[in-house]
Amino acid sequence: MMRRNYWGGGYYGVPFRPYRHELRDIIIALVAMTIAFALLFNKLLKLNIIYGLVATFIAVLTGFLGHELMHREVARRLGYIAYFRAWFIGLLLALVTALTGFFIIATPGATVIGPKVWGYPTRNDELKIALAGPATNMVFAVIFLPLWLLLHDPLSDYAFIIYATNAWLGFFNMLPLALPGIIVDGFRIFRVNVKVWIAMFVVSALLMIPMFVPIP
Repeated sequence: MMRRNYWGGGYYGVPFRPYRHELRDIIIALVAMTIAFALLFNKLLKLNIIYGLVATFIAVLTGFLGHELMHREVARRLGYIAYFRAWFIGLLLALVTALTGFFIIATPGATVIGPKVWGYPTRNDELKIALAGPATNMVFAVIFLPLWLLLHDPLSDYAFIIYATNAWLGFFNMLPLALPGIIVDGFRIFRVNVKVWIAMFVVSALLMIPMFVPIP
């Protein structure tokens, strides 16, 4: 018998307790990261405060929240318990490092993947879930790159913020890094399918190049 209070209407009768504070965590992370990046970009680019804040909000919305929620969405569609959980120490660290004016350590939280409530876990599931985040960043980078190149100031600066945030996150998350307590998406993709990792890593690296090439 199907119980509707099981995650996604699972048929395998796996009970769970959803994380009740997910919406709160999403809002706090979104606000904190917007403030942190606004502080950083304002010092780097000297932007109009209001418009710069709007551009930064879009960058955080697409770059961080979009990344994590795509992990969550794909995991849920595959039958897993999944939710976003903020890391409040990481949010504080982002705000403090942004005050330096030249770099930021941004670790707002992560998508927590729980048990699979229907079907059986597979390595292909891990590949799809891991790809969802950085692939989202690359798509947004591709969208905002031509806008940065074609628009005139100050609109080009705002497009650059969104492009650069997503390009960097796409590239960083494709690095095959595995540290104590932290496994980057790139490592998960690499260990499941090296060919897919190579293709995605090359794309992410190419999207980074325009940031370091002088634009006439």
